[in-house]
Amino acid sequence: MLEKWKKSLDNGGFAGAVLMDLSKAFDCVDHELLIAKLNAYGFTRDALKMISNYISDRWQRTKINTDFSSWSELKLGVPQGSVLGPILFNIYLNDLLWTINDSEVCNFADDTTLFACDKEFSNIKKKLESSSKVAISWFKRNHMKLNADKCKFIICGKKENSDSFVMVGDSKIKEEPWVKLLGIYIDKNLKFDHHISKLVKKANSKILVIKRSFKYLCQYKKKLLLSSFVQSQFSYSPLVWMLHSKQAKNKINRVHKNLLRLLYNDSESSFQQLLAKDNTFTIHETNTQKLMIEMYKARNNIGPSLLKNIFKHSGYTGPKLRNAKYFSKPNIRTQKYGEKSLEYFGTLIWNLLPKDIKEVDNVDKFKSLIKLWKPDKCPCYLCKDFVNGIGLVDICSCNSCHN
Repeated sequence: MLEKWKKSLDNGGFAGAVLMDLSKAFDCVDHELLIAKLNAYGFTRDALKMISNYISDRWQRTKINTDFSSWSELKLGVPQGSVLGPILFNIYLNDLLWTINDSEVCNFADDTTLFACDKEFSNIKKKLESSSKVAISWFKRNHMKLNADKCKFIICGKKENSDSFVMVGDSKIKEEPWVKLLGIYIDKNLKFDHHISKLVKKANSKILVIKRSFKYLCQYKKKLLLSSFVQSQFSYSPLVWMLHSKQAKNKINRVHKNLLRLLYNDSESSFQQLLAKDNTFTIHETNTQKLMIEMYKARNNIGPSLLKNIFKHSGYTGPKLRNAKYFSKPNIRTQKYGEKSLEYFGTLIWNLLPKDIKEVDNVDKFKSLIKLWKPDKCPCYLCKDFVNGIGLVDICSCNSCHN
């Protein structure tokens, strides 16, 4: 979704989304309708009987202190906390995706997001409002309820009217400066400054708590705690937010430096020296390695189709030459959005990989090699220096990220 947003913004267009909030979605699944949908998808009669038996004849009651309510049968909903429950819910919701034509749908379980890209802001508004009507109608027919008041609207792109809104049903949803989708804070400039600030705040609070117990711990346990509770804050969906602003990169590096200084009780060494002592990489370099792993999967057709749609094959089918290009670099117009797309950035870094890493024959070997690699001179905008009167110039190596 965000890759499409960046492409539209890079071309001078707009991108907008409505994040829809369903009320107790898992508890509203109609059992008879679910079985009918499974039948339409081709499930056998025996499979339908088994699933019907699984979701039916369920009862619940409420306990307050030592008192219990009477038992009542559950005629709606799928069991939560199970593996099968979310799968059944996804099947139940699946045909919603086929009813939306004016915009695209990004869906994960009960998080449904309608989004659209266009050259004109007015067109995006029309598409989102039209798609919202269709979605609301589908929810009503399928016994689900939309909390329109809790829906969120975000628009990216330079527009004349700063106070924009969309109509979701009968509710007027005003534009938000940022929205939270699946745990990621997405701002209208796609800088991820708000998201990084949240991560940094959590990481710093963890450092303060762990620091109190340091005198009772050995070095191994200190490192284990800091890795598990601090560095892990930056490991959730890094490919979504890794192309953030330079200010966000500095905030992350400061947390990482404070972590290493605490771990080694060293307040004198530079960030680069601390990294060398710890034999690790910056968060940005680690995220770049993760991106290369996903590109390897896309190249060898062992990853999800989504990756193959982002990283397009160049069409080269000749011999495996050192300078052969396996991914085609897109044409971009702006540094603000074009250079921050995974398609552009990933292709840029992939072409720097040594041939002996790119040509390994299995993903496990590739992972072990890529985790020891970083480019000698990273060309990404985060690793460039700003020269007054000139702008960002490629005069540094990745070591500049350590300063």
